[in-house]
Amino acid sequence: MDDFLIYTLQDEPLSSPPRSLLPLMLTCRHFYNVLHPHNNPHLYRHIFSHKFDITALTRRLTPSSTVPSLFFPELKKRLQALRCIKRGDIYHPDLQDALLVAYIMVLEDDDLNYRQLQEVDLPTLLNRYINERLHPGHNVWPKEDPCNVLAVALFWHMTSQDALDGESNDSRVRVMDTLMPLWFAWFRYSFAEQGFDPHVFVNGSSSSPRLSPHMHPPVPPAPVTIPIKYMTHAFHLRLPAIALSASLAYFARLDAFPLAIPAYLPSTRVQGPIDGPTVEDIEEYNRCFRTRPVPHGPGSPGGLSTRHDLDWLRAIVEDPVTSGSFQRYTPGTLTGKWRGTALASYDRDFTPFMTGDAGPAALPGHSRLPFFCCLEEHVRFSKPKSCPFGDEWDEWDDPSNIPLLPPTTWTRKENGMELLFDERSSSTKVLYQTFKCERHGEEPENVQRDSESGSRSSTKGDDEEIVDVILTGKTEAHLQPAWGNFVFSGRVRISDGLVVLIRQPLNAHGGRLPRRTIYAGYVLSSQNFVGKWKYCSPGAQWEGIWTLCKTE
Repeated sequence: MDDFLIYTLQDEPLSSPPRSLLPLMLTCRHFYNVLHPHNNPHLYRHIFSHKFDITALTRRLTPSSTVPSLFFPELKKRLQALRCIKRGDIYHPDLQDALLVAYIMVLEDDDLNYRQLQEVDLPTLLNRYINERLHPGHNVWPKEDPCNVLAVALFWHMTSQDALDGESNDSRVRVMDTLMPLWFAWFRYSFAEQGFDPHVFVNGSSSSPRLSPHMHPPVPPAPVTIPIKYMTHAFHLRLPAIALSASLAYFARLDAFPLAIPAYLPSTRVQGPIDGPTVEDIEEYNRCFRTRPVPHGPGSPGGLSTRHDLDWLRAIVEDPVTSGSFQRYTPGTLTGKWRGTALASYDRDFTPFMTGDAGPAALPGHSRLPFFCCLEEHVRFSKPKSCPFGDEWDEWDDPSNIPLLPPTTWTRKENGMELLFDERSSSTKVLYQTFKCERHGEEPENVQRDSESGSRSSTKGDDEEIVDVILTGKTEAHLQPAWGNFVFSGRVRISDGLVVLIRQPLNAHGGRLPRRTIYAGYVLSSQNFVGKWKYCSPGAQWEGIWTLCKTE
């Protein structure tokens, strides 16, 4: 009988409950007892695996958390959520719970979950939500409540290139205008999972903008955390930062509006050598510096759900049921060439917005700045015996302390980078191993330290825990004449994957020397590197957003 029920699922809509189940249970008492969840939990596990992706769930949870008896409550909850979404009511009282289920499904997606959400027309519901419910009224800031956070996150995750191509310009602009307050007002909306204050890092602990207790604080609030029941286990889930989701959805639509090419520019640098971009450079920017939607479908490279593993780990506040087999950072994630865009506001005075004197209707325009870098990762597997940071090494995982730039100087060695923290003493030299992919296009793999030589080796097996990652980078040579020549240095916060970079100009460009800038952000499951940036100037309040995609 179990086989018959599973067979009938092939001809039913994915999002519907098993249609033959209830008639069979009502046939007689024997059938009812045989098919009841308490007596036949394996049947409901099979039904679950035919309707929802199960690989990520079993990979992330402990075996005791995925026993067959736990699948029926989860199956029932998901089918109810799909029914709520299918109604299309953006004010339904159960919508928040339904969107939470949909978000969990997205983090577990290996194609089946995405098809389920498409079948109940989730993208249409989200589009209506963004346009009709996200803003509570004219010139009123959107709230960062759980329902809004989930709607914006899902709006980005369900975005496909086909959907973007099918949007009208009017619809595209309307969505961008709706999302803009969420990434503009960095002081109102969450950004870093464990906190990060660039004002303290750049200017010192006493130089953050001074506001009265009645004004909005300069440090962004913590991400929204909500209670959740997952496979019948109760714990808390940290929702994604709304500013990051809104930034990606905004950038993906901004790409549809190419940079205009001034008529006076030469076609190529050969025809007219100038200190700045040519027609060819701007055309390359419009073609290659783009934000990629989240990959979907069985033809996507790599495992789909594995891309979401780090997002899942960042979301777990209390993890009593999570398997401990995951690294919180994968070597090779950042190594390579990145291209994208940064946005700079025309008006750099944020005071009226921070004090409440100005609302979202007064948001200024912004300019687009090509942003690019070629990064290398240098990893350390153990703390040095004589720690050059002192207590700061441990404080890096304390959100209130971000000792970003460890070296004062560094020297390239055969297998990595030797960092010199105090030029007066050779004992403060620390060797980091440089990560390199073995083949072009290879997925990041595990890195293991040779205990004798300290050199890097690659392995698919278990590896030692990485305790520190520093980054160095530069500008690609052929991009320097158009957009400037810079070097980068930075660090990764292992506990949540926060990446912080400092960009330093090497020479004047366009008749002036660009300013030193700080970038902080995350590589998310869409494989976009996204965050916020600001100038390293004392007392600077203004911050912008940026996104990068890795090139082949």
